[in-house]
Amino acid sequence: MCFRLAVLTLLAANPAANPASGPPGKPHRWTAAENCVFSQPPVLPYFWDESCKLDNQELGCWADGVHSQCRFCGEEPFTGVECPKNAIVPKNRVCKFDNEPVTPYFWDSSCKLGDLGCLADNEHIGCRFCGVGDYASIKCPPSACLFSNEPWNPYYWDDYCQWGTVGCNADGHHIQCRFCDKVPFQSIPCPESARPPYPDGSCWFPQTKPTISYYWDELCKWGMRGCWADGVNAQCRFCGSYPYDDCPPQPRSTTTDSSATTTVWTSTATSTAVLTSSDTSSAPEEELQP
Repeated sequence: MCFRLAVLTLLAANPAANPASGPPGKPHRWTAAENCVFSQPPVLPYFWDESCKLDNQELGCWADGVHSQCRFCGEEPFTGVECPKNAIVPKNRVCKFDNEPVTPYFWDSSCKLGDLGCLADNEHIGCRFCGVGDYASIKCPPSACLFSNEPWNPYYWDDYCQWGTVGCNADGHHIQCRFCDKVPFQSIPCPESARPPYPDGSCWFPQTKPTISYYWDELCKWGMRGCWADGVNAQCRFCGSYPYDDCPPQPRSTTTDSSATTTVWTSTATSTAVLTSSDTSSAPEEELQP
């Protein structure tokens, strides 16, 4: 009893220990597993099982050390305890291998014990092999690529990649991992599954914004004047100054801060575009209008 009181005291001092609690007042569908209290956030799925009794020593019961009904499930060493739909699954969906495998893998929330490729790391049911050999029938998603740092260029999994093909072997680990669409891979169209979500509808100037106005033009193509303004996105287009075309007409709204003025434009040629001028200190507002 003293131990359980100590756990409850620790929980009061550390609300984050209950991963289901969330910000106060945030709406969510309540589940009985929220009755569980942990001194530290758990890494395994758990649920509330009324069949677990005080004198019950069944596998996974007493997960939080306070309630007998709080029960671990689904992951090693509790793979024999099936998780119900209302189980709480911590957001640490990462495969853990003692030695990195040659076979590609990803996290599949739909995995069940016995499904082909699941339990790939012998610890997590959701860890799944894919793409090659015995697992060729399981299509790899872009998340099967292994990058030390998430790249700016979008990428996807291309089963038809070969050594020397443009964009393939993007992560340096898997030949099937392929860059697409952005320079210098603009000749490779990205499928809808490409990662990260793409396009994001904004130009990308990581250092300093140019003094020339620019906007997002969905009609841009390679070779069109002003397109590829940021060197990354085909739709990013210079405008308003020689030798570029005029900026789209009909400004809709303008917002100004200490560093830039941004105007949202609408025209018949482009659905929604964003025009930004980085030099507002030396020019009156009317000079920013096309």
